[in-house]
Amino acid sequence: MILENIAISGLRNINLLELCAHSSLNWVTGPNGAGKTSLLEAIYLISRGRGYRGRKHGPLLGTGRELLEVSVLLHSPEEDGPPSRLKLTQSPNALRFYENGQAVSGIHSLRRRFHVRLIADNSQQLLEGQPGLRRLFLDWNLFHVEPGYGRILAEFRRVLGQRNAWLRNGARGQPVWDADYCRLAEILNEYRRCFLESLDKILHDPAVTEEFGVAPGINYRSGWPGNNQLANFLQQSLKEDRERGFTFYGPPRADFSVYSHHGKSLPSRGQTKSLVFLLQFAAQRHWLSVGGPPCIWLLDDLGAELDPHAMSSILKAIASMPAQVFVTAVACLGTTPKGYAGGGRFHVERGALIGMA
Repeated sequence: MILENIAISGLRNINLLELCAHSSLNWVTGPNGAGKTSLLEAIYLISRGRGYRGRKHGPLLGTGRELLEVSVLLHSPEEDGPPSRLKLTQSPNALRFYENGQAVSGIHSLRRRFHVRLIADNSQQLLEGQPGLRRLFLDWNLFHVEPGYGRILAEFRRVLGQRNAWLRNGARGQPVWDADYCRLAEILNEYRRCFLESLDKILHDPAVTEEFGVAPGINYRSGWPGNNQLANFLQQSLKEDRERGFTFYGPPRADFSVYSHHGKSLPSRGQTKSLVFLLQFAAQRHWLSVGGPPCIWLLDDLGAELDPHAMSSILKAIASMPAQVFVTAVACLGTTPKGYAGGGRFHVERGALIGMA
């Protein structure tokens, strides 16, 4: 789906902003604090049901405002059907979603329509932050790529909760949950392992390694040591699990790392940002290879920490796939932003659209 139009009101410092987007590349310029990132956050918000900036940026609902509203008009270039209008509203008391004027139960109904991938100033946390962020990356991608993954994950979480409750109650009697726990854990592990192996192959595509100058690799850890049977570790750690009150080994401890062959020195923030993009790029390439839809890329302040070659490589890589792109950049009205590579241009100041080219 292509985002044709977006209207925003009451989001952070945006009073009212409406933008008719270019079908491919959109550059949003303006000074710091103008509302550029808030525009990207509005697109992310209606796709995911939440913002992507932390609490330090304050609430999504702007100061003194009673209602936040984001509306987008979507159409498919490959279908002749009518466009689809999605709307999200947030008041101090409620968050609501609508499609073509009809209330829907939640964001799960809207996110089938379009997907976003984000590269922002905190994107490095995907590789540098807590393992839970990387598991969320795996689960989010697999949920959309593998039809049965969401059901298996929900069933595993149910069994995990029951086993943990049994442990907290003293683990009396037979470990009746272990068989289902191990069976579901092995299925999740295989999904995750195969997905990351596919990404690793994409990252070693000669065209990718030549353009970016690196051949990143992925190391995956299942959540229990080596290739041994999970059932053995559950049995061996039963006493410790009972004392902890939760199951130690299994998919909730899974993790992966991405290395760049830059040697033993730690990569710079710019190199880490490029690695995060490559990981998201590989995930999107895999997504498309199994019949998934194109996505909307949100590149917030792409020029920060990246040299011109890295910026050019990222934009070139995205252009190799069907995609709509929104890029923010600090620039004055009428000036060409750093890394500009064609497409629509929009200028924002004080939360309002004041120019376009």
